[in-house]
Amino acid sequence: MVEDAQRASRARRRLGLFAVVVGCYLIGAPAQRAHSAWEFSARWWPWALLGLAAFNLLRAAVSPASLIAPLVLAAVSTAALLSAGDISTRIIIDFGLPAVLALGGALLIGSAVPNRRNNCWSRTLTTGRVVIPADAGETLTLRSVLGELRADLTRKSAGSLTTVNVTTVVGHVRVDIPRDRWVKVNTSGALLTHTTETGPAPGEPPDPSTGFVIHVLGVCGSVGIVRV
Repeated sequence: MVEDAQRASRARRRLGLFAVVVGCYLIGAPAQRAHSAWEFSARWWPWALLGLAAFNLLRAAVSPASLIAPLVLAAVSTAALLSAGDISTRIIIDFGLPAVLALGGALLIGSAVPNRRNNCWSRTLTTGRVVIPADAGETLTLRSVLGELRADLTRKSAGSLTTVNVTTVVGHVRVDIPRDRWVKVNTSGALLTHTTETGPAPGEPPDPSTGFVIHVLGVCGSVGIVRV
């Protein structure tokens, strides 16, 4: 019941934020502005998807901290070129500012931290990594829809059996587990979904009462279970 209430609360906040943004945009000339928004979306949606794909690939390959130095260098060099007149102000206004705004919004969306109290982590149209805390519950949920989620379960307490429900729809979920823990994978709910188990095998038979039971539910996705 608590998880359902938290989920409903998040849905109301998101719907309310969307309504506020749309309402503020439509004030004054709703018909004209709605038509302009429709024309803009119809023209630029392929570029938006392409930018989102590039952002996800970049985030999967490079950590955000690694981007600090290149971004600072790019900002300094751009300012120098502007002061020298090699780049026109119009180019910055037409391309630079929208690109910075879009990148900032994507970073905010991608860095949103889910509420860990409900033991559910999701990624939709984004790429991200989460470290499951040691005191997480005995039932965990990992979801990826058109994105990638990398979940580190190596800190999970070995005091009890943990059930992990993995759902992927045209996405990828990677689950890192300790090499000395017992694991059982159930793929009966996977459709056109590739599931792999890699990593070193435990040296001795592990205790089934302190391992992981992983249920995979997927459509055209990929799930990787890695012993580390």
